[in-house]
Amino acid sequence: MQHKQRHDRSHTQVTKTSHSPLRTIVIVTLIVVAAMAILAASSAVALRIANKSAPLIDASMEVKYELSLFHLWFEELVQQDPTVDKEQVWQHLNQARWYANTMLQGGESSHVKFQALDDPALRSMIRNTLDQIDRLEAVGLARLKRAQSSLAGSNQDQLFDKVFAEVLKIADDVETAVYRNMATQIRQFERLVYILGAVVMLVGLAGGILFFLIERRRRSDYTLLQESETRFRRLFENTAAISVQGYDRNRRVIYWNPASETLYGFTADEAIGQQLEDLIIPGEMREGMIAAIDAWIDDGTEIPSSEITLRRADGSPIQVFSNHVMLRTHNNEPEMYCIDIDLTERKRAEAQARQHELVLNSVFQALPDLFFLMDQDGTIRDYRAPQAADLYVPPETFLGKRMQDVLPPTLAAQFNENRAVVSERGGLTTYEYTLELPHGLRLFEARLSQLPDSPQLIAVIRDITERRRAEEALAKSAQEWTHAMDFFEDAIYLIDLDDKLVRANQAFYKLTGLTPELAIGMEITSIIHPQEEAEPCPVCAARIARSDKYITMEANHPHNPTGRPIEVMVRTIRDDTGSPLGVLMGMHDLTRARQAQQALRESEERYRTIFEGAPEGVWLIGPDHRTLEVNQRLCEMLGYRADEMIGRTPLDFADEENQKIFRGQAAKIETTDRRNYEVELRHRDGHNIPAHFNAITLHTDKGGVLASVAFVTDLTEQKITEQALRRAQKMDAIGQLTGGIAHDFNNLLGIIIGNLDFLKRLLPEDDKSLKRVESASKAALRAADLTRQLLGFSRKQAQEARPTNINQVIRDMDSLIARSVTPEVEVELQLADHPWLTRIDPGDLEDALLNLILNARDAMPQGGKLTIETANKRLDKTYAGLNPAITPGDYLQLAVSDTGSGIPKEILEQIFEPFFTTKPSDKGTGLGLSMVYGFARRSNGYVKAYSEPGIGTTIRIYLPRSIEKSEMIPQTSISETRLTPGHGTILVVDDEDNLLDLARDYLEETGYKVHTATRATEALALLESEDDINLLFSDVVMPGGMNGYELAEQAYKLYPNLKILLTSGFTKKVAARHSQAHFAANLLSKPYSRDDLIKRIQDVLDGE
Repeated sequence: MQHKQRHDRSHTQVTKTSHSPLRTIVIVTLIVVAAMAILAASSAVALRIANKSAPLIDASMEVKYELSLFHLWFEELVQQDPTVDKEQVWQHLNQARWYANTMLQGGESSHVKFQALDDPALRSMIRNTLDQIDRLEAVGLARLKRAQSSLAGSNQDQLFDKVFAEVLKIADDVETAVYRNMATQIRQFERLVYILGAVVMLVGLAGGILFFLIERRRRSDYTLLQESETRFRRLFENTAAISVQGYDRNRRVIYWNPASETLYGFTADEAIGQQLEDLIIPGEMREGMIAAIDAWIDDGTEIPSSEITLRRADGSPIQVFSNHVMLRTHNNEPEMYCIDIDLTERKRAEAQARQHELVLNSVFQALPDLFFLMDQDGTIRDYRAPQAADLYVPPETFLGKRMQDVLPPTLAAQFNENRAVVSERGGLTTYEYTLELPHGLRLFEARLSQLPDSPQLIAVIRDITERRRAEEALAKSAQEWTHAMDFFEDAIYLIDLDDKLVRANQAFYKLTGLTPELAIGMEITSIIHPQEEAEPCPVCAARIARSDKYITMEANHPHNPTGRPIEVMVRTIRDDTGSPLGVLMGMHDLTRARQAQQALRESEERYRTIFEGAPEGVWLIGPDHRTLEVNQRLCEMLGYRADEMIGRTPLDFADEENQKIFRGQAAKIETTDRRNYEVELRHRDGHNIPAHFNAITLHTDKGGVLASVAFVTDLTEQKITEQALRRAQKMDAIGQLTGGIAHDFNNLLGIIIGNLDFLKRLLPEDDKSLKRVESASKAALRAADLTRQLLGFSRKQAQEARPTNINQVIRDMDSLIARSVTPEVEVELQLADHPWLTRIDPGDLEDALLNLILNARDAMPQGGKLTIETANKRLDKTYAGLNPAITPGDYLQLAVSDTGSGIPKEILEQIFEPFFTTKPSDKGTGLGLSMVYGFARRSNGYVKAYSEPGIGTTIRIYLPRSIEKSEMIPQTSISETRLTPGHGTILVVDDEDNLLDLARDYLEETGYKVHTATRATEALALLESEDDINLLFSDVVMPGGMNGYELAEQAYKLYPNLKILLTSGFTKKVAARHSQAHFAANLLSKPYSRDDLIKRIQDVLDGE
């Protein structure tokens, strides 16, 4: 739009200028009426000047127009645009030459007649124009030839553009000179008219007429100029491949064609009016660019055409070839036009051409052959030779000489003979020749052919000396080979590198029905393995590829000539250097082997079914005590794959103490055929597994040891059950013992307390002995309290059991709980919203809870947090299997947790025994937790302790759910919602093997893929090696220096998208005190049921 406005202003100025002479004519005509007398003479002179100058102006503009068309279409021709007519491009240049020559010599076009110029200066300028047009044609032809040969060169491009710019400048000078000459003549004539007008009034009239005619010619010239400008505009705006921009003196855009919009990304509306350096000039080029344009405007120093890197609207760089033209307006204002061609595709093509040349050079260097490019007469134009080639003459003597002049005379004659054959008939000819080289006589094979669509020849020379020697050596051993192969029933045959049969055994001739005389020398594809079949022949493919293969063909295979299942051997015979000499092939009948394999396979399937289906681990051990085979059950038991165990001895799966047992049993192999013993095996993760071995020795026919097979039973669950049984029996025995002792002791205490009361009444109040009696009485009362606790531990049933809401009991004890702890201890209740009822003695519950609270208080002398929780829990069969003292079902859980000093693991199982205490002798009796244990047992429940030194302790009591109809509180059931199958991969981390196995079984049963680890470092290694893990499920307290919170922090830093869920035997609040709240807030309390775990896992994975 801005460019259009500028053009309209120029047109207005020209129009106003053209009207001022007309007004002058009117005034002169009115004033100088007498000048009408010389009107005819003046008009004739004016017409002569106009008629002589106008064709020259028109011709000079046509020269520029045709040159510009030639330049634009020539650039498209160089870019190999298939739509460009080559003859039409050169026609524009010839048309420009015709107009220039016509201006010089005179002539006539379709609409105007030219007179020969008589101005010496103009004639010299036009001759210079013709010379430059000839030069432009020569340079253009050279550039076009180079472009067609795919050889890019910026020097040719710059020379062409420079010559074009010179031609265009000379044409501009010619046009300017014509205008100046016309103007000079007009001014001379105007002076003559004024002089005559002063003398005679008729001269004024003639002058008016003259001005009128000149003005008409000027209007005609302006119309021609507008038409020329329109042609140029249409040309530029319809040329999609060439970007044209125009700039004024201040480098502001005045023209921006559609190709510029596509190339640079700025629309015309965005670009016009903007400065060049703000649009497409990179920052580092701006200062130099501005200086170059100013120098061109001020002193005429042209900017040469060149390849430059400019900038698109999005900031990306673009390489263009930029031409620059400086024009002058009618008022001598400079306008610079840039003609840019996108070099992106050319640069890409040049890079591909360079890469292609590098590849060809690499191929030539890698091949052992010599390559020669020659003219028809044998003149060597190029060659390629391996670096290690042994040449007859030095390489520098090849180029430019004829091949027959380089070779010895006899070889030159052989070369000329074959060269003539190729030149006459075309195609390929091959011949062999020998040549004496510094290291001896060598045999060569020459292949000579003519290049397609070219008169040049190419010769490929290969040294075949070693190949010929190998062929001769192969032929020498043919007879011995044939006699040896005739002993085989399989068809065996040898073919050469041309796929022709060299020799075969009798089985081959029997199969094909041919005699050696007929078969030898025939192509193998005409005998067997035809390649014309629709289905590809695998044997042919292996033979052609020189691959060593064994190919099995069934009886019905289309390329099987025997009608029986066969195995075809393809073996390439090579010399010491690895070069192929021939292909040895054989056909082996698989019928008998298939029958034996089938029988063996059936036997192995029966054995494998028994072996892998055994419910126990099966371990087959060789006479060297190394593992021969193991079944899947044993692999699962030890955590290894079968291939990891095979080849290793049982000693590799045991610690030092159990290795002694294995060595002792190994010494009995030869003397005892059956051995039963127990030993502990070491799992992959390092923990020991108690196992029972039932080992049997297998003997050879001669009585030697063939192998030993051991049936291995995992005793882990049996040991756990036995341990729980022993503990229950121990606690029961202690309960019976303490109950009996307490009963007898109560009788003794009754006598003691009664006598002490009698003594207190007998003694006066001021008697010094009264204090001693009162002290003894208090001690006896404390002893009575101890016996009450012992009786509580030993009591088998609750005295007043009834359905009870535990939450209500705890709330009723609020004031008692507050008085029982020190001010430094914070008490928090976390009670279930709708707890199940449980059938218990509420008084027993109060005693048990009070004992737990007092123990927690004593564990926190400096203060801490005491948490009391209730929750509905469903304990399944798997959990019950790990804790034999509990029956699967619904339970009400009561948990008391503290943040105290904790209990060491080695004494954790003893805390419920009577009189066992970790407190000083004067601080506790050791009966508080025994009472808790007795309460749980009387209530048909279960008690479990979780503790870690320095972290705290949690005691959980599980009381059976009561389903009596008298329950008043609405009942709910946890996890009654159907759980959806799981998807994803979970990493489970726990140092307790039983809990680790439990969690893995829960998750795998639901559909998750599970990885397990017993330490934090092992878990981090799995996270690094396994990239499909979606969630980390870890215990909080673990050995090894890094607990669950630290593992969670480290994993979250490394893998921000990883979901994390922690678990602990402590309460959430207690755990939160020791690490970040955002991990503790999602804590899953132990023990957890299957539904608890799966629901929580799914909630975390779903982002809840």
